[in-house]
Amino acid sequence: MKKIIGLTISLLLMGCGGAGLNSEGASSTGKPKAVDTSFYQEWVHSYEEQNGQKTPNIFRPKGSREFPPSRFRMQFAFDQYGQCTYMHLSPTDAHELRNCVYTKIGNSVYLYDSAGGSLNHLAFTIQSVNAGEMKMAYGVVAPAAKKPKKT
Repeated sequence: MKKIIGLTISLLLMGCGGAGLNSEGASSTGKPKAVDTSFYQEWVHSYEEQNGQKTPNIFRPKGSREFPPSRFRMQFAFDQYGQCTYMHLSPTDAHELRNCVYTKIGNSVYLYDSAGGSLNHLAFTIQSVNAGEMKMAYGVVAPAAKKPKKT
């Protein structure tokens, strides 16, 4: 049932604004662009590397290193088909991985729960990503609205 809901949400998102799920577009020659697949993996917040800075948030691939003990460490996992998981911060310290779906438009990543509700607090902008590191900032800058012409 969750996969059906996720698929339905993914299909709905593909029709929004002409931007497809995880769409990377095509080059000016009409040939598909080479897609960088390094984003599509499990990520763990490596906040120790941020040296006290709030941004960018630095994430490393799960299993790439041994992280020090922590009361909470954010985790994300993204596949190429719009399915994801994230670590839910529970007020009782009963943290758990939860299923979600996402859409990636350019460097903006929007997450939705299994019922289709927006997880705005988890939306983020990728600043850089490669196979060993993702730098991101929470929040997505909305596109600039067109100002009405003065007459």
